[in-house]
Amino acid sequence: MAFGHRIQMIPLPKGFTVAGVRCGLKNKRNDLGLIVSDRPALSAGVFTTNHVRASCVDYSRRVVSKGHVRAIVVNSGNANCCTGVQGERDTARMAELVGKELSVDPELIAVGSTGIIGHLLDMAKVERGVREAAQKLGVDAHAFMDAILTTDLVEKWAWVQPDNLEVVSPHSLTPRTPDTDHNGLMIGFVKGSGMIAPNMATMLGYVITDLDVEGLDVQAILKRVADNSFNCMTVDSDTSTNDMLIVLANGGSGVKADEAAFEQALGLVCTSLAKQVARDGEGATKLVEIRVTGTENPKKIARSIGDSPLVKTAMFGCDPNWGRILMAAGKCGVPFQPSDVKLSIIAADEEHLLFEEGAPASFDPKRVSSALKSDHVVIDLRLGDGETATIYTCDFGYGYVRINAEYHT
Repeated sequence: MAFGHRIQMIPLPKGFTVAGVRCGLKNKRNDLGLIVSDRPALSAGVFTTNHVRASCVDYSRRVVSKGHVRAIVVNSGNANCCTGVQGERDTARMAELVGKELSVDPELIAVGSTGIIGHLLDMAKVERGVREAAQKLGVDAHAFMDAILTTDLVEKWAWVQPDNLEVVSPHSLTPRTPDTDHNGLMIGFVKGSGMIAPNMATMLGYVITDLDVEGLDVQAILKRVADNSFNCMTVDSDTSTNDMLIVLANGGSGVKADEAAFEQALGLVCTSLAKQVARDGEGATKLVEIRVTGTENPKKIARSIGDSPLVKTAMFGCDPNWGRILMAAGKCGVPFQPSDVKLSIIAADEEHLLFEEGAPASFDPKRVSSALKSDHVVIDLRLGDGETATIYTCDFGYGYVRINAEYHT
């Protein structure tokens, strides 16, 4: 599956440094990362609503809610979830270790963890990793991103400048260099590939910016943006125990943010990241975008289609099985009339009408199947007049079963 080319240099907003090191929590690749602001950054965050959640979620929610954060420490390979009082102590200890290395109050440090549930952290390894990461702080965003990945196949990032709302990501065909001397910069990093059906946030997502956002209700803005980006994404309908999405704004550019432009920029970054997570779903071969128009709740219908294993396996098999799509739409309890339905598949720059006015349309199954080999497929379901909702998901292939069957063993 093609994920675009890797751009060697990823820009960082002014006043931010990052690091990623391998301390041994995973068998290979980096597994401990740091994001550091050279001054207190205004903070906002949304977190999992799963009642079974890791201690880092509650800890970071408390830190972020105080309004300012100086650093975020993240480990992968171990979720530190369902690990009792000792797990809570280890989360706080991670912040203390970073605080000591950076001479920063631990109450200004957020913590993220991702990986296997139910295992205590090896704190001797974490301590060594924190020391090394603090010494390697710089501008290598790739090292940080590598440190937060688990079953992900690729790094996921996106940046934008408010004066030029063209998102640059790993999929950009014409990468450009930001004008950091005159304009603020916003960049987001995310990890996530499985256990993805966000309810308030995504697996682990971090957005940093040097824009001055004093006076803006960034928490309210982030909630709206998350609802329209990460909360419109599903890989397997499972909400993680460790989900968090944190925004830090340190004002280092001196550029005052306009509220509407800031929300638009944040929305573009988060939507790009959400699509990248869906595209990189465990064992996935394609991004599937589901658009539903009409009814009192088109988002609920779109999510029902996106969560359906039968729809997702049909997408993997390049099978234009419109019956599965209508089944998934009809089962979620939102009323509509089948006679009003118009269902099309858009792929490989072609639109194929599959169902209309209560009956199958005339289409060439072989041609539609060939189009479904595309790495981006749109399911367009029209149920009448009204609003349109979009959900981002992926197909289900053999790889998803293999990865998750062998995940712990």
